[in-house]
Amino acid sequence: MTFKKLLSLSILSLPLLTACQGKNQPEPVDSTVTPETKNLLANLHHLGWETDKIMFGQEFPLSYMRAMKGINDSTTSDVKDVVGDHPGVHGSDFHFLIDKDPHERVAHKIAARTAYESGAMVTFDYHWRGKYGISHNWHEKDAEILYNVVHNDDSDGDVTWFYESLDEVLRVVNEELKFPIVFRPFHEMNGNWFWWGSKLKGGPETYRAAYRILVEYLSERTDYMLFCWSPDKSLALDYYPGDEYVDVIGFDGYGQGNPTVGWFSVEQMVSTLEEVVDFAEQHGKVAAFTETGYSTTGFVDYHSEQPNWWMESVLEPILASEKASRIAWVLTWINADWEGPHTPYLGSPEASQAAFKDFYQHEATLFQTEVAKLKLYEHHSE
Repeated sequence: MTFKKLLSLSILSLPLLTACQGKNQPEPVDSTVTPETKNLLANLHHLGWETDKIMFGQEFPLSYMRAMKGINDSTTSDVKDVVGDHPGVHGSDFHFLIDKDPHERVAHKIAARTAYESGAMVTFDYHWRGKYGISHNWHEKDAEILYNVVHNDDSDGDVTWFYESLDEVLRVVNEELKFPIVFRPFHEMNGNWFWWGSKLKGGPETYRAAYRILVEYLSERTDYMLFCWSPDKSLALDYYPGDEYVDVIGFDGYGQGNPTVGWFSVEQMVSTLEEVVDFAEQHGKVAAFTETGYSTTGFVDYHSEQPNWWMESVLEPILASEKASRIAWVLTWINADWEGPHTPYLGSPEASQAAFKDFYQHEATLFQTEVAKLKLYEHHSE
């Protein structure tokens, strides 16, 4: 570990909520959350607005690996194998804790709890299997569900199914996890690939109303959730449900700096992050880059083609913008034998591993050891 990194760690061990620069501390949209959950929001707010640090995260870092055979040991990760530390943000998915086989459900639960107990932040999305298509992908009948929920039309049982599905989420959160999470429901809604997406019956109006219903229902039944709203590749404010329903503003974007990708560039990444940060500042929210990676399809080959992608196409452009650098975290996708790899692993070329070590050692990036020193779940006096 470099001296610069060690100096950064010593500074970060100081109380987080010092030196506020006129940014009001936010109140969770659910006023009844646990003290730990409220502290998490305050500390994320401080991290984004009052420091020059960005937490690095990955989806399922402790339960999947590139060379895995089955479910991974939660004490190991591809990232730790390469740089010596786990990601500071642990991404998970309710679909994997509800719909998978019992062994896998338990493994993902243990991984999420291990991350929390180690001081990392834990965030959940939900690749919600539709009632009719039995998939998170668009299906003509599933695209009508939220419209029926909003209009309380249970003639086909859609309203009952919706709330029963949310009750399963609540069971996982209240009975199995029992710790604060950032929940990112109905993500990438402005894309056309999910059943809750742009081909939804009733369009953005239905989406906004359904998001509000979801937040109200969950908030009345759990005290462990912060809520994150994250469109795809743009701010898409016609889908924004309102300040009363959102704690964190993010967006997802893949492929910046990849010469085969024409739909998302480094310049677009920075400009969209700047829009997200501006909006978050104006509305008293935390800003985040909620998903990114070199590609969304097939084998992710930047380890050979662009080993320095994480520095050149992610970190350096973000840090070059005063606004874009105000995000609290950036999260990438899964390393598994069926996905990615979105970070280097021990089988990656040496150049890729070395470049990712530079990313890890940069004074702006925070991995699990540094994040644990922030004590995100504790209150820090001003």
